[in-house]
Amino acid sequence: MQWWQITLIWFLCFYSISIFILSLRFPEKHLDWNKLDLDDLRFPKDFCWGVATASHQIEGNNHNNWSEFEKNNGLEESGIACDHWNRWNQDFELIKELGVGHYRFSIEWSRIQPTKDVWDDLIVKQYSEMVDDLISKGIEPMITLHHFSHPVWFQDEGGFEIEDNVSYWINFCEIIFNELSDRVKWWCTINEPAVFTTMGYVLGEFPPGARSFKKARSVSKNMMSAHAQCYRNLKKLPNGEDSNIGFVKNINIFDPYKRWNIFHWIQAKILDEMFNKCWLRGLKTGRFRAPSSIFSQKIDGLRGSADFIGVNYYTHLLTTPFMPTSVELEPLKRPWEIRTDFRYPMYAEGLRRSFEMVENLGVPIYVTENGVADKNDDFRPEHIRKHLWITSRAILDGFNVKGFFHWSLMDNFEWAEGYAQRFGLYHVNYETQKRTLKESGKLYSGIIKKNSMPQIVILAGGLGTRLGDLTEKIPKSLVKVNGKPIITHILNWAHGQGCRNALILTGHNGHKFKNFNHDKMSLTFNQEIEPLGTGGALFNSLDLLEDNFILLWGDDYHPIQYEKLVNQHFNSNSKLTMTVTESHKSMNLKHFEGRLINYDKTNPLEDFNGYEAGTSLVSKSIVEKYGKPGKWGWEQTIYSKISEDIFIHLDNTKFWDIGTPDRLSKLEDFFKEGGAR
Repeated sequence: MQWWQITLIWFLCFYSISIFILSLRFPEKHLDWNKLDLDDLRFPKDFCWGVATASHQIEGNNHNNWSEFEKNNGLEESGIACDHWNRWNQDFELIKELGVGHYRFSIEWSRIQPTKDVWDDLIVKQYSEMVDDLISKGIEPMITLHHFSHPVWFQDEGGFEIEDNVSYWINFCEIIFNELSDRVKWWCTINEPAVFTTMGYVLGEFPPGARSFKKARSVSKNMMSAHAQCYRNLKKLPNGEDSNIGFVKNINIFDPYKRWNIFHWIQAKILDEMFNKCWLRGLKTGRFRAPSSIFSQKIDGLRGSADFIGVNYYTHLLTTPFMPTSVELEPLKRPWEIRTDFRYPMYAEGLRRSFEMVENLGVPIYVTENGVADKNDDFRPEHIRKHLWITSRAILDGFNVKGFFHWSLMDNFEWAEGYAQRFGLYHVNYETQKRTLKESGKLYSGIIKKNSMPQIVILAGGLGTRLGDLTEKIPKSLVKVNGKPIITHILNWAHGQGCRNALILTGHNGHKFKNFNHDKMSLTFNQEIEPLGTGGALFNSLDLLEDNFILLWGDDYHPIQYEKLVNQHFNSNSKLTMTVTESHKSMNLKHFEGRLINYDKTNPLEDFNGYEAGTSLVSKSIVEKYGKPGKWGWEQTIYSKISEDIFIHLDNTKFWDIGTPDRLSKLEDFFKEGGAR
């Protein structure tokens, strides 16, 4: 055998082994979706469900770097967009109707600071009003401080190409944070810096339309520096330590088109490094190697500069050495993959791979964007189900995924693609601005409702006789404990358990709650014309009750884990699940094998072995079936009529009712000592 033959054999062996190792190390996972139950979704009850938008895409009539780019390059112009700036209140009602508890949106810098020397406080005021309205609806805002758009004057001075310009953006961020951080606790610094850089400075499809690797390197480095400075500066401001400030990274999965071709592998690894790895590594180590750079640079404050990582995920890209440099060309796809309206393939498995990519940052993961361009809403339902299934399984496997924000709330202006691509859960008729919920929106809403905490219902109108002057004129639920009404402490705990909506039954004392509010919960009040008792109050609120609700007493503080109660209730197909403690000094019921046997509040028997602890999960059907107009008591009527059909949830967590001065004093001490909030 000649030397060249031996060399060729060795090369082929080395090549084959290399491809084999790469395939094992970086598998391209594909699931057999036909064998999976996509309805088997299991999420924690405090999981953050949301939708997302960006200011330039929905607000309308913005004048910024993007509107100038549209006009100067003959693109479809954003114009009025979704007219959200004038319709935000109605749009927030749409968010509430979906049942989501979180909304991610961006603040349009160009509206607030249209020129270098002008700051518009009226615009800031409207954003502040928007935040207040969201919170009043039980929707927690998440603000993005840079989502592709910025003022024309900033771009004219070089934008993020010039390091000194970063201070302009930092100043904007600090002012907005000072205005809103007393109510907004979730902040995203920069959205998708790799996309901003690649599309704007390599492919030229985004402003400023450049094709310069040199500029791309400067912009990349300066954006990472801007993020780090923003994070560190905001943390030092009032409310900074209590705020969650994160970084949003678009993850593109790069796979070799031909897995036997080493050149396809090399291209995949190069692109993965430039688009994903260098950015994530910078957050981890504090050193950043800009795409196409040889050396890395230390960026002050970059290491560990994220309280959470936002993952925007849409697809994977199949790579060859001859990748298209225009978004007009169709990306490659596998034969079995569905091609979306945006031309790239649907590949839900890549979301799990995205979680694996960011897991080593050691911070909570939020899917800050995931959606699909689907004009006719044909495959969006499947897209939602698959990506939520992937997310659910990742959580079960131990990934610290805390939330999911669907992109987008409604159809909108899709950057260089104009209005052709529709991502919304709501269809938008751009001529009439009418919003219509799509079937995919109904699906997403239904999934959320199945996987969220039920409505809180608080019997809050009761007066007390044993507290003397304290409750002579106000209900017990408004008695202050450690400086706040006890009902505020109750709502704080409920919110921490993932609850977002509360129905407050005020009895005939509704006027006493006129100025009561909560900064995180959506509150609905229902007043009676005359005293109706606890049962009558519930029947009087029948139209406001959800199918299942957590029933609380306005003078009891009971910090149990609601999720355990909720899971037990639904797993046992119960109509009423009552929390019972066996640690109380007295007993008022008997339970056996998980069921209520007997209940008597006034004449307890010797064999009683439990005490109702004040937190129950109730199906509305109970109120409908056994309720009646007029005055009647919930405990006396319901517990006796269906006692053996009531399931018992045992929980010995200490609870307090404030019916006497002594009990009130003990609860006061509990909070002063740093008890549960």
